[in-house]
Amino acid sequence: MKFPLALIFTINLLFLSACGGGSSSSGVDPTIAGENIPAIFVGVYKGTLNLTAEAISLTESDTFEITITVFEDGTIRFDGDEPDETFTAGITNDGDFAGNITITEDECNGTVGVTGRVDGTTATGTLEGDGECDISGLTVDVDLTGDFTATKQ
Repeated sequence: MKFPLALIFTINLLFLSACGGGSSSSGVDPTIAGENIPAIFVGVYKGTLNLTAEAISLTESDTFEITITVFEDGTIRFDGDEPDETFTAGITNDGDFAGNITITEDECNGTVGVTGRVDGTTATGTLEGDGECDISGLTVDVDLTGDFTATKQ
């Protein structure tokens, strides 16, 4: 049985969106660790990431669990719901951070830039990215956007 192209695309779009999330194909410039990180920033923040993937007039949205860990050495680790959906970057003395997640999932790949901020109670931010899915020999561009919120545990 052959699947309609739109169904195959939607399935691949869901695989791509499940990989995390946001920036252009070049991503964002990762932040460098500050030297005087406030102790209140250090800890584990858990929450959700809302992601929208859009291509050829199709839009899929989903929500994923995330964990953000701020370390005393001025680094941050951003973990998505899959082991390969992670990045480590510096965090500034003001609590700002940015990093990139490379997505490689079945017929889809891309780069997602994540930009955020922690304040000792919450971590919030946005993501933006793009990628491509190969569907039956056709290459389709995919745009990814989203936001996240996490609360310190």
